Amino acid sequence: MSDTLAFLIDAPLQSWGVSSKFQRRETESWPTKSALVGVLAAALGIDKQSPDESEKVAPFAALAFSVFRWPKPHPSFRLTDFHTIGGGYDKADSREKLHIPRKAGDGSAFGTVITRRTYLTDARFIALFQGDRATLEAAAAALLDPVWGVWFGRKACIPAEPLSPVIASGPREALAALIKEEVADLEGLTEKAGPGSYYQSDQPIAFGQHHGPIPEAYLSRSVRRILASEL
Repeated sequence: MSDTLAFLIDAPLQSWGVSSKFQRRETESWPTKSALVGVLAAALGIDKQSPDESEKVAPFAALAFSVFRWPKPHPSFRLTDFHTIGGGYDKADSREKLHIPRKAGDGSAFGTVITRRTYLTDARFIALFQGDRATLEAAAAALLDPVWGVWFGRKACIPAEPLSPVIASGPREALAALIKEEVADLEGLTEKAGPGSYYQSDQPIAFGQHHGPIPEAYLSRSVRRILASEL
């Protein structure tokens, strides 16, 4: 048993990337730890361009993380959105030319960039963070009165309802306090090692541009499926 913060993740669109880059941006089926620590960092007003960002993020990244799916009466689906970026600008116009994407090599105009971005639709989850009580209380207070906007993966993914953070003496107690129904059969992911564990690169270090001596923004962590009854 350890103090646990639980809060709701409910939105028409969600997107949880782990390895997506460049022009095809996929989503995981579950919220990632890096994204939700990012939610806490935004709510707390931690500036990702600040030289001490990694030190400020560290206490929240150190919390143990689990996430559970709260079933809805209808299933969640994936939606792929087709984007074009930088099209239709006149290269001869000095102002419009500034909006045309540039090549990484020589900086010359690239032209239109096509991207495809995948979202989860109508999904609902519960995030759990376990650890130091004072850190959890700071996070809960920030979620109730965030400094910066809160979204679930991308800025288009706005919460459908308040996050309603609660703190309880253990994970099952926190789940029950948040959703007020039987939680034993809820399916989730946890960091606890065990049969079927795999590794996922979503343990955040910093969200800015490679601060300090650590070149990586993320590390790998162990993940496995779990039922709430196993907590």
